[in-house]
Amino acid sequence: MCKAKRTASTYAWWAVITTLIGFVGLLAVKATDRVAYHEFGVNGKAVLCVPSSDLDPDLIPDNDESTDLAVGSGHTPGFAFLFGASQVQSHLDTGTFRVRPELDGLRHVNTLGGNIGFLSVPDSRRLGPAGRARDLSDEWSASGRCVGVVATPLHQNDLFEVKCSAADDYSNVLNRAPDRREPLPEPNSVVVATCLSEAISAGKFVGHTLHSCRRVTVLDGFILDYQIQKDNLPLYPQIDRFLLSKLVEWKKNCSLLHR
Repeated sequence: MCKAKRTASTYAWWAVITTLIGFVGLLAVKATDRVAYHEFGVNGKAVLCVPSSDLDPDLIPDNDESTDLAVGSGHTPGFAFLFGASQVQSHLDTGTFRVRPELDGLRHVNTLGGNIGFLSVPDSRRLGPAGRARDLSDEWSASGRCVGVVATPLHQNDLFEVKCSAADDYSNVLNRAPDRREPLPEPNSVVVATCLSEAISAGKFVGHTLHSCRRVTVLDGFILDYQIQKDNLPLYPQIDRFLLSKLVEWKKNCSLLHR
């Protein structure tokens, strides 16, 4: 009888101890989860909760990690993101995110990296892909310094790389060829990205040439400015969708952390 009581009492104590251990473990997991996320927001509210794995590790110290800055204050929350080629590829329906193995380790060559910032409603309507474009009016009309404008199809005639002259290292990439017989369309409706060709003149990768393109786009009220190599530019609609899915994911993280 006594042995049976002691056994029952022992099981009861073990149940209590196990429950306590589980509770403490749960608290530890919750604390770890919270530490693993970087919170960005406005007016004291977290809007985007981003895991460290989605951030550019070299630029984390420079991120505006805050939930107390109001959009329009002159210093709005923002951060730098970075995704590897394999992660981007896993979200593509078609096509291949091309890499250059010979340049492995060179920043922003075989990755998708960029910055994201919060926008006011008026700015979200005003800003877009043409934000970095230059000489666009002269290129479209083949005038000014762009009398010798050159437009080269990039991908099945859906994209055109446009330069003021064949020797220029800067180009605008448009979704239609310039036509001087027509007025210039609204710039954000025709510009896809801006590109720069640059020869590496020193260091480990000397002798190689980069063809880097930057795209600015507004997704779900946020401005994203990302960089890819020109070979991957035809994938931009799918890349935009991937980044939009990340915004949805980061918003959901906040709702789970602060419920």
